[in-house]
Amino acid sequence: MGEQNFEDNFLKLLRANLWAISNSKKITLEDIQDRTGLSYSQVYRIMRGNNNMSIKNLIAVCKALEVQPMEVMNIPIEIPKHHLLRKNRKAIKK
Repeated sequence: MGEQNFEDNFLKLLRANLWAISNSKKITLEDIQDRTGLSYSQVYRIMRGNNNMSIKNLIAVCKALEVQPMEVMNIPIEIPKHHLLRKNRKAIKK
């Protein structure tokens, strides 16, 4: 999977989590707007859009939803196998 696909999928899952929490608590976008001080369009883009969001705004929305960010971001990711660190590669060459 390409890096862009991964990021898009992660954001979709993150937004799905935010949306599910807001629905289960019956907290509207307008309520989130009132609680965060963000504009309605900002709140909509965070909750339903497909662009990146700042950590600051994500935390503000989590506070408005009365949920810890780690609950929203509990999304497993595949960690790729990387090459050795540079210092370890240099040690092998010696």
